[in-house]
Amino acid sequence: MSRPGVLLDRDGTIIADVGYVGSVDRVEFIDGAIEAIAALNRAGLPVAVVTNQAGVARGYYGIEDVHQVHKHMIEEMARFGAHVDLWLFCPYHPDGIVESFARASADRKPGPGMALAAAEALDLDLSSSWVVGDSAGDIGLARAVGARPMHVGPVAFPAADVQSFPDLAAAGRHILDNHSSAVVGAPPSFPTRQYADGGSFGSAYATELARAIASVDTARLAGAADMLKGAYSRDASVFACGNGGSASIANHLQCDHVKGVRNGTDLTTRVFSLSTNVELLSAVANDHGYDLVFEYQLQSLARPGDVLIAISSSGRSPNIVRALEWARRHGMETIALTGFSGGAARELASVPVHVDSNNYGIIEDAHQACMHLLAQYVRQSRMTPADVTANTF
Repeated sequence: MSRPGVLLDRDGTIIADVGYVGSVDRVEFIDGAIEAIAALNRAGLPVAVVTNQAGVARGYYGIEDVHQVHKHMIEEMARFGAHVDLWLFCPYHPDGIVESFARASADRKPGPGMALAAAEALDLDLSSSWVVGDSAGDIGLARAVGARPMHVGPVAFPAADVQSFPDLAAAGRHILDNHSSAVVGAPPSFPTRQYADGGSFGSAYATELARAIASVDTARLAGAADMLKGAYSRDASVFACGNGGSASIANHLQCDHVKGVRNGTDLTTRVFSLSTNVELLSAVANDHGYDLVFEYQLQSLARPGDVLIAISSSGRSPNIVRALEWARRHGMETIALTGFSGGAARELASVPVHVDSNNYGIIEDAHQACMHLLAQYVRQSRMTPADVTANTF
């Protein structure tokens, strides 16, 4: 069962950033940092250090020097009951002078490599984990893997979706407060054990899926249904977006909310998936960044009074959050289909439709069911009672 964890930058977060710390004598712990890590340890949260060490590529110090610095930090933290579960560093830089390290690397922040390695080694659910650091690279790493970004330092980070704290001690207290509240009343995990055969797993899966669908607030469903009925009646456009499996739901939504709702009704809806055009998606991502792939399209296509349906299991995907923020600023109505804790998407949406589950498959199946039921509800609402019973849905 995957779990939340904390990914910490090193220089500027745990120790002072005095510029290319490659020797033990240059290590200076920031006040409260060790105690903050010890508190995370006591709360049972795995802690990993993920640090760029371009000094290796630039020839300022070697790999062994990095290991010695970490060995010293391990010894010092142990004196105060603190430990790091995993140490990861990236020695590469494209402008390096040491040939074997002079290249680009997905491990170099804001690339996702070290976070993905930490998730694999420590069995972390990155969507419910935190990345804490003092630089834009750390925030970029969090966004790249869907984790919660937290900035530390004397100056707040200039982005509304990033929480800023003066130091790791303050950030750690916030993490612990949120972790404690999340544990209370958290949805059950699935699966909680290994199953011997597909039949027994399937039966348990079906039971959990039924529970998750039943957890959806029917008042929210009614609100979403009314919003869509209103949009279709006034000939407004409806846009859907999502990443990965959620993208397939957004694409399927376009099919069922265009063709499906038209069968046997007078509706000719204008519904568009922002996840389907790979040429446009890749052009925007390449030139402006993946965080903008949905917002950019809305800037060209959407008008006040239109509707955005954002689909995200974690509710934290940066491109989903940005799309919802843009929509709200520009007079659109919004629906968010979420799971896990719901993230920022759940807070931003006009109507959040939340699935109480910590399993991606269960959440996506429930989102698909919500997409279908909203289409079928709208369709039957535009039929006579006799046509409803006579037609196949």
